[in-house]
Amino acid sequence: MRKLLVAIFALLLTISCKDHKTLSEQLNDSFANHLKKIDSLAVLDSVHILWNTPINQRLGRIIDDSIYIREFVSVQAQLTSAKQKNDNDSIEFYQSELSYMEKPIDSVTKSIALGDTTRRFGYLIGVAYYITKNQKTKVDSTIVTIDSASRMLYTEYMDSAIKRTITNLN
Repeated sequence: MRKLLVAIFALLLTISCKDHKTLSEQLNDSFANHLKKIDSLAVLDSVHILWNTPINQRLGRIIDDSIYIREFVSVQAQLTSAKQKNDNDSIEFYQSELSYMEKPIDSVTKSIALGDTTRRFGYLIGVAYYITKNQKTKVDSTIVTIDSASRMLYTEYMDSAIKRTITNLN
């Protein structure tokens, strides 16, 4: 019985001590897997980390604020387009959307200063990648989010960037 416990402990120790992949290797594997699902004829040449920023509550609030303002500007553009087309139903809808969105903009912006900067939630990583298809190579870039447990989040951004690159190669 004792020998069995020692053998199990040794096996667990061996498994836990195996080399973990570097961030570059993990990103390369992830991009290659996503690329294979999107276009099996394309080849991932390489992935390069451009920058790596820890995400804390303050940065998260900055990102939220940026996205919210981007959506606000988009609705404003849609309202302008509806006014040019004299589409009264759309004008009324977009004006109500803007009225609703205006209220929280200031509170989201003001909350940035109150965000905690001591706890890390993960990393925001800028990457450049090279893809080859039909004897043409294209370099592109995207942002990858990794949480504190080293899981990749929001992979739809990576998929969208890869699809954009493939479209440019076709």
